[in-house]
Amino acid sequence: MRDHDPTRRTALRLIGATAAASGLATAATAQENESNESDADAPGGMGDDADQKPIILAGRSEYWYGIAPEEIEGEENPTLDLAEGTEYELVWINVDGAEHELIIETEGGEELEESDSSEEAGEAVSMTFEASEDAAEYYCEYHPEAMRGDVELGEGFDLASHEHEGHGHGMEGNESAAENSSE
Repeated sequence: MRDHDPTRRTALRLIGATAAASGLATAATAQENESNESDADAPGGMGDDADQKPIILAGRSEYWYGIAPEEIEGEENPTLDLAEGTEYELVWINVDGAEHELIIETEGGEELEESDSSEEAGEAVSMTFEASEDAAEYYCEYHPEAMRGDVELGEGFDLASHEHEGHGHGMEGNESAAENSSE
């Protein structure tokens, strides 16, 4: 269990930076779409997808580690539940400084999507892709045996941005979860 603690703590520290980066990207997208009458009219039916939170993984040579959404939090090589035709932002954080690159492939091994690579500890890499029925697995280009998880098409994760007035659902909640899991 000790190996999980450094990954979780490192990833939780980096989530703040990732959230800030995602917020900047969302603000830029909103400015670019400002002239559109409604997001629902955006190409590709991106209406509701623009307010989605990203799927977040932490990458270390032994496995991908689920950070968000809650359904995959704490899981090694978690199964990604995606809804066909929905556009997703997937962010992965390099926590060990080894070179990583996330690839989504078909059951037959054909690459569908790939992220940029990173070999810098603490770097967050973001990729956007549309879920298709062909997606079967995701893996790391440099650690394909250890860092590999399934992609399933279904309802998809609940990634909607929810407004919560009066209670903090920021890093405080994640840190207490991390403390509880290490007991």
